[in-house]
Amino acid sequence: MKKILILLSISVILGSCDNGFEDINVNPTKPTQLDPSTKLTYTQLYTAGSGYASYLFWNVIHLMQNVQQLNETSYGTSFLYQTNNTHWLFEEQFKTTVKNIVDLETQLETSEDPTAAIDLAIARVQKVLIFSRITDVYGDIPYSEAGKGFLEGIRFPKYDKQSDIYADMLETLENSATILSSGGASSFGSADLLYGGDVSKWKKFANSLMLRLALRMVKVDNAAAQTWAAKAIAGGVMTSNADIAYVQYENNANDGGPNVNPLTKCFTSRSANQNKISKTFMDFMKDRNDPRVSVLCSTTAGETDFALQFGQDINTFTQSSANSKPNVNIFGGALSDGSRIIIYDAPFFYQTYAEVEFMMAEAAERWGQAGGDVEAHYNAGVTAAMQYLSMYGHGVNISQTQIDDYLAANPFVPAEALKMINEQYWVATFGNANETFANWRRSGYPVLVPANVADVYTSGEIPRRLNYPGSEKLNNPDNVEEAISRQGGDLLTTRMWWDVE
Repeated sequence: MKKILILLSISVILGSCDNGFEDINVNPTKPTQLDPSTKLTYTQLYTAGSGYASYLFWNVIHLMQNVQQLNETSYGTSFLYQTNNTHWLFEEQFKTTVKNIVDLETQLETSEDPTAAIDLAIARVQKVLIFSRITDVYGDIPYSEAGKGFLEGIRFPKYDKQSDIYADMLETLENSATILSSGGASSFGSADLLYGGDVSKWKKFANSLMLRLALRMVKVDNAAAQTWAAKAIAGGVMTSNADIAYVQYENNANDGGPNVNPLTKCFTSRSANQNKISKTFMDFMKDRNDPRVSVLCSTTAGETDFALQFGQDINTFTQSSANSKPNVNIFGGALSDGSRIIIYDAPFFYQTYAEVEFMMAEAAERWGQAGGDVEAHYNAGVTAAMQYLSMYGHGVNISQTQIDDYLAANPFVPAEALKMINEQYWVATFGNANETFANWRRSGYPVLVPANVADVYTSGEIPRRLNYPGSEKLNNPDNVEEAISRQGGDLLTTRMWWDVE
């Protein structure tokens, strides 16, 4: 006891007479704050997903099957409801990208660096990308209070209405695009994995995202959709494949984290024949003699002859029957076999110029925007969608002659404009299932027939969203229950704000 009293006396004396003690007791080699560029790199790496497990369970097993691009045969059929799998996107993104992008935004808001305003605008566009991917899968989510547990002590954030989230995201993109047009420079440089700090490309991306969100609203608020689409187009959207928003990954087979393409890790971590092209997707391409078949899918031996191509029927349940076919299109197995996009260093595309051209075509069809030439934008979209696949490298190339032949054999039909535009969007967004799933629900195209199993799990409907995580219902029950009540339930078939019939 005597020793403790002596130590306490010493600490009181030092604390009372030496105001500089705290300064000299700080480790000068330990940073009190990470550099903004480090936070941006980390956030961009995790935006697509941390790797095999997370991306597999929300993207491959659920979303890519919902839109009938893939069948996951190891689970027996398409969109089998896995109660322990629908949480992955929500839980992973809030603890990684959301927390870090909010922290980065806060840091840049108080920074006195001359590049802070531009860097902040870039960070906010990245933030919209992150939150849009989450809300479009779940509906109402934490937004205004999200990521502020450490910063403001908000451990149980409220769930914002999706309509309010969209309003704020659109305003954020508009403000960011204005700042990015000011002629300033960014400090991010090569730490920016999307554009290497190229401010002009970030401005185009901001406006292109604005166009995406605008069209998302056509069924719930057509007037607002038209207004925001006009702003986006006038502000300047992507104009070539050089403007695509993507992350280029590393060629590292042993990396189980975010440094290799998450879609590749899903396919190469599965047993052979577990991931198959859906017959719906395959038939669409084969019926049109689409040259993308040789890139997106091939036989296990790498054959690309159309006569050898099979898709897995959406209503064929048995795994053994599927595996009995010798030349079924798969993605598993050696990287030298099958699809030429399943490579560890494959880029992951968040938004492409092809998507933008298809949205311009739709804006022209609906409102006479984008110059009003629907067919020209449609043809530009198809062309870009085939050309950008060369960015995968490894011998991927669709020639201009093949593209011209395809357009000649499958000409644009004005009476079927919206159908053709959004069917092509479905193919062009292969691999980015968050966007494919969202645009299918928004547009209604392609028209898909539910798998037989839907009679059991979803009353005969294709899912419209994913359920909230059980962890949220346990840890943040009041806020999540309010969101569930507001949306009309927490079902796979519950429609979110913009997804009205």
